[in-house]
Amino acid sequence: MHDYKQLALMLRPMEEKDMILYDMSAEDKAYAVKQFNRALMNLQHDGTDVAQIMLKPLITKYPTWGDTALVYGLCLAREGQYKRAADAIEYAVNNSLASEQHLTVAQEAMRMIKADEAQPDPVPEVKKHRSGSSAMIGDGSSDPSARVGMQAPILMRASTGRNDFKMASEKERRDVMMRSSSGADELNDDVNVADLRTPADNMRLAVKIIAAVIITAAVVLLTVFVIIPTAAKVKNSSDTSARLDFLIAKLEEKKADPEVAAIIDEYAQNYGGNGV
Repeated sequence: MHDYKQLALMLRPMEEKDMILYDMSAEDKAYAVKQFNRALMNLQHDGTDVAQIMLKPLITKYPTWGDTALVYGLCLAREGQYKRAADAIEYAVNNSLASEQHLTVAQEAMRMIKADEAQPDPVPEVKKHRSGSSAMIGDGSSDPSARVGMQAPILMRASTGRNDFKMASEKERRDVMMRSSSGADELNDDVNVADLRTPADNMRLAVKIIAAVIITAAVVLLTVFVIIPTAAKVKNSSDTSARLDFLIAKLEEKKADPEVAAIIDEYAQNYGGNGV
């Protein structure tokens, strides 16, 4: 088995400027870079299981970010899962990598994986009761055409075979799980990752809710203080006009009376027109 840890040590931490190709907010970019660098540090210090937990939501949310798949593939290679490791690293190369150095590491890793697949390390016989074994999705066909439209590497079920790697301590697992947004259910390799909400997502949701409340309140206030009073005024004006027309009609009937005629003339002088 080749020393994949040396390859991992050749990878450099990510910086926010490396994410210029991705449409991400400043908050999302800072969070993604922080999670990637934590995963890389765990890979370089024998914490491959913890690194995979932290990489899963990043690969799911940013499927064209090849560097996450590269680190994920090196984790699998260190665990001896060569088929899945090769698929993950091929997926990384087919997408975008941050630097030529990362591309060189990916190419060297593929060469080493092919050599290890051709000459696997002998596994000592250990009598061990197994309650069950999970088959690896995607292993059923060797046809190259079956790899067209290849899935992101975390969507393939992990092998339950024995692996030669050092597990992270229980304390480290708890600490990482508390800090990581991946959640406890991420421990299952049949990943169906829910939406990963960042502070920016929560802020945008809060702004939408506040805007909806303000618009609703504005409509209610407009209805109560403008539309209803205006409608009432129009109705009152209509009633007043009808009453005035009635009085004028009655005066018109009595205009032969000198007093009524005087009233009609005074009305015409004050409000214009030629009488009624």
